Amino acid sequence: MTLELHEPTGATPLAPDELLGLKAKHITTRSELNELEGANIIEGLTWLERRPISPSTC
Repeated sequence: MTLELHEPTGATPLAPDELLGLKAKHITTRSELNELEGANIIEGLTWLERRPISPSTC
């Protein structure tokens, strides 16, 4: 099986083995992956900030 991808000009493509483990199947370039991961990190930090602080963790 040959995987043929069409990358935007100047985009760094992900290798086929890197693509296999992705849950977000629309990701094809490293910049798209970086953008998705950045948004996920922000979402996680926002969630963490909203959690109540328990006395045992202070």
